[in-house]
Amino acid sequence: MSHLFEEYKIGSVTLKNRVAMAPMGHVHAADGGVSEQQHAYILERAKGGFGLIYPSAHTVTDKYEKPEGSGNFLFNYSQAARLAHLVDEVHQYGAKFAIQLTPGYGRVNKGNPAQTIHVSASDNRAFYYPDVVCHTLTVDEIHELVACMGKSAALAKMAGVDIIEIHAYGGYLIDQFMSKVWNRRDDEYGGSLDNRMRFFNECTQAVRRAVGPDFPISVKYTPVHEIEGGRTFEDEGIEIARRLQDMDFAYMHVDYGCYERWNLAIPSAYEKQGAQLHVAERLRKEGITMPFLIQGKLNDPVEAERVIESGLTDMIALGKQSLADPYWPSKVKNGRVDDIDFCCACLECLNHSYPFIRRSSCAINPRTAAEREYKLEKTAHPRKLLVVGGGPGGMAAAKYAAQVGHSVELWEKSNRLGGNMNAAGGPDFKFDVRRFSMNLQKQLYNSGAVVRLSKEANADSIKEFAPDAVIVAAGAKPIKPRIPGIDNSKVIDALDLLSNRIPTGEKVYVLGGGEVGCEAAAYLDSVGKDVTIIEMQSEILSTANMADNARKGLEDLLGRTKVRILTGTKLTEIKDNLIVCENGTETQELAYDNLVLAVGFKSDHTLCDELKSAGIKVFPIGDYNSPRKIYYGIH
Repeated sequence: MSHLFEEYKIGSVTLKNRVAMAPMGHVHAADGGVSEQQHAYILERAKGGFGLIYPSAHTVTDKYEKPEGSGNFLFNYSQAARLAHLVDEVHQYGAKFAIQLTPGYGRVNKGNPAQTIHVSASDNRAFYYPDVVCHTLTVDEIHELVACMGKSAALAKMAGVDIIEIHAYGGYLIDQFMSKVWNRRDDEYGGSLDNRMRFFNECTQAVRRAVGPDFPISVKYTPVHEIEGGRTFEDEGIEIARRLQDMDFAYMHVDYGCYERWNLAIPSAYEKQGAQLHVAERLRKEGITMPFLIQGKLNDPVEAERVIESGLTDMIALGKQSLADPYWPSKVKNGRVDDIDFCCACLECLNHSYPFIRRSSCAINPRTAAEREYKLEKTAHPRKLLVVGGGPGGMAAAKYAAQVGHSVELWEKSNRLGGNMNAAGGPDFKFDVRRFSMNLQKQLYNSGAVVRLSKEANADSIKEFAPDAVIVAAGAKPIKPRIPGIDNSKVIDALDLLSNRIPTGEKVYVLGGGEVGCEAAAYLDSVGKDVTIIEMQSEILSTANMADNARKGLEDLLGRTKVRILTGTKLTEIKDNLIVCENGTETQELAYDNLVLAVGFKSDHTLCDELKSAGIKVFPIGDYNSPRKIYYGIH
């Protein structure tokens, strides 16, 4: 029997398996309580088989921070009543419910300073508003927050919550008190480690007094921040872990990084699988034996099973993967791994969560946070549909249409499915995208849709096919800049390079320092090439629409390479053995073996226009409308 799906006992609470839905800040009500949308979103994960459900962290007062810049709030009976309703329904699916309680986010709260009082242990700069200096909490204000922690814990217990977790990690407010880098106080809450942990200890004691001696309390903790002056294993990281082990916590929820290194806390596509396992391994090596809950790209079922079986951890938490496919646990348990919609680690879930007026969702799962609105139900009126294009948007449209009962045929002009995902998932460091594409192709074939490769679509062939409607997902084409010599045989498009791993010479220049250009440069470096990026802007990735985590992850990846970067530089001519560049008033001639183009994409709407003129019902989607991302193709 799989260790993942064994029952696991936490004090008086028995989990049906060892798979938790990680806490994430999604779709709460205006007052910070549970909204109907959040209720449906969380319930879907309980239906999908998760043994333990976390919503976002619950702040215990709105005196300083407001819901529009935070996760959930819990400090009154209205919020508690809606929480109780959700907990009751989650229990009906056999899952247990945990919440994190926090006195606040402090310096890392996203709330606008016009509505938010940014507070901290000391006069730190607000992370998102560097011109704002945080209010240093007074001793009386600290005592008030401690009392609020106890009150909210009592409300959580009344609501039927099974486990309460102390939110003491990742540079949030409690961690700001615990850490030397953010705590410069000279009173009883600053200075020595004993003093810096005083706020944490008092919060924990208040929660314990409110819930009684037998109620399970866990702690989320970050042993290493990976910033200058931050916590390290050697400098207090292990010492604090030993202190936590000596307290009566049910388990430690292990974390890594902080907001300055957010790609470590919430890993991007550029971080390896099991990105936080080394933290747990070091803690075990140092004699920390208490139960662990660990996270960080553990959605490979084989790896998830291994870390449980080895004893490294007692439970795993899936965050982004639970957004991509809420039924991951039940699919793994029943051997349906090919049916899993694997998270592609694009982090559009975060990119779309701010500003808060936009609905946060998942690039590959349009139903995330829209479970009530989007239902896949069998159609009463089957249609004959043609999908043109086998990229992510076309494959998803064909799959879903076939699953609900339409007669679907997909035409792809090339000899392979995937579209631009073949380039996005080409390098080994983009395995997450490649795996998602592979499974989507399997699901498409299993859906009943007919797939025709090397099939060109034009107005005549579509008229002959006579569909009731056409979904045009023909993607976008790379831009070819008007530069003298651009047709030189040494010039390669980045999509061709990444999709087909086209061989190059030793000295390669990449034109364009956007997302694609940087990935192409990192790939070329990984295969031993001498690589330079040429970018007209003053810095790379300046116009890239990326989540902060993804941007930091790609910057970190490039930082580990030997890639050189020429910013503020314009390519003016391509010769047989030289490229000519201008940087201000300076002109350079640079020897090269190959030049890779990564300067963007453009859409061609000719096919849609022809079909509309012929009176055919047509629905253009994805990059065919405007070159963007997987998110827009599938949504």
